[in-house]
Amino acid sequence: MQLEKLIHKVKKGDRRAQKLLFDKYVDHLYAVARRYAVNDELAEDALFQAFMKIYTKLPDFEYINEPALLGWLTRIVINQTLMDRRKELSTLYKVETLDEERHESSWIEEMDDGALIDLVNELPDGYRTVFLMNVVDGYAHKEIAELLGISESTSRSQFFKARQFLQKKLAQDYGQAGT
Repeated sequence: MQLEKLIHKVKKGDRRAQKLLFDKYVDHLYAVARRYAVNDELAEDALFQAFMKIYTKLPDFEYINEPALLGWLTRIVINQTLMDRRKELSTLYKVETLDEERHESSWIEEMDDGALIDLVNELPDGYRTVFLMNVVDGYAHKEIAELLGISESTSRSQFFKARQFLQKKLAQDYGQAGT
């Protein structure tokens, strides 16, 4: 079925169309939720809550093309996962302000994906979230700050500290030092 036609049917409340939309995007969106959730169970909960919002908000969404749809779906899943995490965490991380600008490090691109995922999963929650939102999902620090309810300088600080942590772990575990 053509995607635009599928979206139209979902907007009308067609259960089969909702299932088709879910099946088409569930794997990608679960991977997004899992990056931000502290465990599989929370990722699944956030994903299903996000799909309920998707079905509710879809009538207001104007379909342009699949990349626009995927971006919209991804943003809803990220927002839902972050809201759920905020509820889970009783306190936000408070870190000192740094004026470090984002600096892309080539060592990230050179690493094996599995090893990088393992290292990133070792980051403290606050650092991991900011790092993933910036590096993987391409959010600017201003956007990260708004989504997480922190200051932009805190976002930059957590990103900087995440990079330091990863570089230190690389040097210890793999004999590599990042830049």
